[in-house]
Amino acid sequence: MQKETVLDHLWIFTCAANSDYLHIGRRSVMSPVEGAFYLGVPNIIVVQSSATEATYGRLDPPFAQYTVAMLPLKRVVWSIVGSGGFYSEAEAREVIDIAHQTPNLAGIMLDDFFTGQENGERAQLTVSKLADIRRQLLSSARKLDIFVTLYTSHLELPLEDYWNLIDVVTLWTGSPLELVNLEANLDRVGNLLPSKRKMLGCYMVDYHEKRSIPISLMQHQCEIGLRWLRQGRIDGIIFLGNTIMDLGFEAVEWTRGWIQEVGSEEI
Repeated sequence: MQKETVLDHLWIFTCAANSDYLHIGRRSVMSPVEGAFYLGVPNIIVVQSSATEATYGRLDPPFAQYTVAMLPLKRVVWSIVGSGGFYSEAEAREVIDIAHQTPNLAGIMLDDFFTGQENGERAQLTVSKLADIRRQLLSSARKLDIFVTLYTSHLELPLEDYWNLIDVVTLWTGSPLELVNLEANLDRVGNLLPSKRKMLGCYMVDYHEKRSIPISLMQHQCEIGLRWLRQGRIDGIIFLGNTIMDLGFEAVEWTRGWIQEVGSEEI
């Protein structure tokens, strides 16, 4: 049996080309599949734009046509809750349909799912609605997982009833200044959700400042993620994303080189 490599566990977080123009103020023309090809990773998370981002770029139904270019990839995960918590009942039904039909589609993504509120509307979908979606996924002949975005700022929220319905937690650090606490926050997630699969989400751009993550911090994220990957404490590392990769940010090129260096190492 062939051993898995680091590359098998690397992912790219993607959105429609140019959908980050609202945040970065610069045009990007790189599509999700082009981003995976350029970065050199075999796994992709595809996320729908928010209502405000859609002015600059969005994935337009029918979605099945997009999956044709994704067939050479190892695994694809597609959002039913998108950027900014965007949700469309019709689009969610379509994503679930293509998940049943597309051989390399491994699950669905809930991006910007938790609202940050302790009471009231804690997430974009109710627990019962998410449970219904999970039942629909379980009817597939293949295992289809539910992935969710969790920000370090949400670690204290009362979300126990949701965790029973989630398979994979992707942890994201919103501010580069907080990356000094990355290992401690990964520990917290491990203690909070010991039975859940986990992935480390890595920004390559500081969206608030519209500039590259410093190389030292990019290296910090990657080295911690690689160590945890080798230890079996996380399932993967995710890099965000295609919409900033053709804009000359230095962390992108550093990460691309790092992937080429470590990708073939066995896990």
